[in-house]
Amino acid sequence: MQINPFIDAARQGRNEFGVYVAVFILVFIANLLGSIPGAWAMVTWKDDPQALPVYLITSLMLLGFVASLVVLWLCVKHLHKRNPLTMISPSGVVNWPRILKSAGLWMVCSAVVETATYLLFPDKYQFSLNLKDFLPSLVVAIVLLPLQTSFEELFFRGYLLQGIGSWNLWAGIIITSTVFGLAHSFNDEIEAVGSLGLAMVYYIGVGLFFALLGVMDKSLELPLGIHLANNMYAFLLVGYPSSSVPSSTVWMTTELNFPLMVTQWVVVMALYLLLAKKVVGLQLTAKPTS
Repeated sequence: MQINPFIDAARQGRNEFGVYVAVFILVFIANLLGSIPGAWAMVTWKDDPQALPVYLITSLMLLGFVASLVVLWLCVKHLHKRNPLTMISPSGVVNWPRILKSAGLWMVCSAVVETATYLLFPDKYQFSLNLKDFLPSLVVAIVLLPLQTSFEELFFRGYLLQGIGSWNLWAGIIITSTVFGLAHSFNDEIEAVGSLGLAMVYYIGVGLFFALLGVMDKSLELPLGIHLANNMYAFLLVGYPSSSVPSSTVWMTTELNFPLMVTQWVVVMALYLLLAKKVVGLQLTAKPTS
């Protein structure tokens, strides 16, 4: 029975439960081993913030995602025996300009909402541009951040959502959104938020939005663009204290105001959806099935 063209991509190759377990374990091991340099860098940085430049710390921290992406790609190709690009589009043909348009739209919407927030609360921002750190960080963002965000989207919304969803669509949506949220439960900013439950509502909600958008648009092109733009925005333009990934940004907020941050994200999401039909050709169906 056809569920959804995007979800049905999992049926193009081997779809046995045991293969998914094996791939999950291999990706976990790759992420664990690839994260060792980043863990060392974070410990060194916390002991002495001047010991390593920010861009080097970030580069090492992102290696775990790079290793995981490579292993996931090879596993889908050789163990599942299907085109890894079907994790993005069921046809295996990806509209790369559409991904960039999605990223651009999200970036513009974020900037508009941030500007409005600044006009309302100028005391919550401080100029923090340091070209010596920013320019290398820009290179890191261009080279490594797309790999980090692509891994998260391909693994959670492509691989796992397609796999679980091919058995039960709503189970796939709910489980992958929850796992995505839990995967962020070790982020440094959780302590600053002061409530793991409140933080999980946000992260699971973000995962749910990406999952529903992917299923209803029948591809991962739009979530890939949004996720990249969202992380680049926080990494280069407006950062906040207690971020799990140290970065050199143009602006910094004076505190992590979590309710305000969530409100901003919801407004950006609404603005994106309002403009997405015209800018990126989003066609939302009444429900995520076909």
